[in-house]
Amino acid sequence: DNKYAEAGGPGSPNWYKSNALKTMRKNPELMGTLLAKGTWDYELVEELTPQEGDIIIPKTRYSGFFNTNLDSMMRSRGIRNLVFTGIATNVCVESTLRDGFFLEYFGVVLADATYQAGSDMIQESALFNIATFFGWVSSVDEFCDVLA
Repeated sequence: DNKYAEAGGPGSPNWYKSNALKTMRKNPELMGTLLAKGTWDYELVEELTPQEGDIIIPKTRYSGFFNTNLDSMMRSRGIRNLVFTGIATNVCVESTLRDGFFLEYFGVVLADATYQAGSDMIQESALFNIATFFGWVSSVDEFCDVLA
């Protein structure tokens, strides 16, 4: 039972670029303990525990749209707007937002509810790319004020 079968093997660029997979290949004793279903770093934080009726869509790549039913679930519900929080701004958040942009979704990143992989300059660059080319950037307070 390979917990990482969805991540692809040596024929996949993900096999070479995934930090978790690279770490486990260098340290085989960690195999199955990072980003595997049932491990601590795969779980949602307690505040986001799914409620009855919530839809859970596991992702296997940086983008939440890749090889998932996220697009069809959103379209079938008439959802066109996406709000992004989480980590890492320049990896998973930006990848999913870009794919959403290409699929005609309107994406907003809450800058103070995201964090980058790398220096503060990386966060600035990711937010610049998003605001200039692929979506919108807001703060949590500004976003909540608009919704209110």
